[in-house]
Amino acid sequence: MRRLLLHVGIVTCLVGWLAWRYGAVILPFGAVTSQMPDPEDGRITQGSYTNAYFGLSYPLPPEWTEGMTGPDPSQSGYYVLSSLNPKSELSASILVTAQDMFFGDKSQTDAASAAKDFHQAMSEIEGMTVEREPLEVRIADRLVHRVDFNGVGLYRAAFVAEIRCHLVTFNLTAHDPDVLASLALSLDKLSFGGVKDAASAVSICVKDYAAGENVLSKVEPQIVWPVRAPIPVRIIIGTDGGVKHVHVIRATAEQRTGIEASVRQWKMRPYVVEGRAVEVETGLLFSSRQRQM
Repeated sequence: MRRLLLHVGIVTCLVGWLAWRYGAVILPFGAVTSQMPDPEDGRITQGSYTNAYFGLSYPLPPEWTEGMTGPDPSQSGYYVLSSLNPKSELSASILVTAQDMFFGDKSQTDAASAAKDFHQAMSEIEGMTVEREPLEVRIADRLVHRVDFNGVGLYRAAFVAEIRCHLVTFNLTAHDPDVLASLALSLDKLSFGGVKDAASAVSICVKDYAAGENVLSKVEPQIVWPVRAPIPVRIIIGTDGGVKHVHVIRATAEQRTGIEASVRQWKMRPYVVEGRAVEVETGLLFSSRQRQM
């Protein structure tokens, strides 16, 4: 029982540290229904965690299931995608998270810098031991960065990959190093939907594309100003320059409705690659300060 409580406490601390680091706050803003998938739309189906937005499929270890629900996405675009653990004794856990690179820490420009940042943060926590420098490994033919650390009787490893301008992390925790090694091997069954790098994802990700001369026309959202916190929004721009999809990451129901209705009317210059218009995914940030400028 003591080991169980200790494990729960450490996992809770890890979730808490990640929430503090990336600004996640548990508030019931509600989910958005959409024909196109969003990062938080992952599901456990037929013994696998699947996420259509990231093209992820991870067969769970035998007798594993979904654990506690994480917080809503934060203003910085940080998501707790899924919490996984054994059905019986809580001897290990897997926490799947994602950080939107459009809105996150500017120091984390790729998976390597994120792993380095995480490595440094863990090394500064009393009682934690970081086993070695971050490693580059390949999982399902994708480059992934691994950080190993341990403390207070638990062993952990974090695997960070860049997908669709997000840093997706599998955080593994176990009370036994052999169990941790087994969990790490289970990641070899991960499928990235055949996507080998961010450039070959569904849409090309371009930061701050919906700005300046790229915006041909726009409609300001009908919401109550000022807003209490910046509102992050991801959009997909079609080959004709029209907005195909609007994902308001964190907002009140009223803000969400107003932003979705207005941004769908925006018109952008089509994004051209080698003489051909392609779909592009980009981010917007609505704030009172920007509206006053």
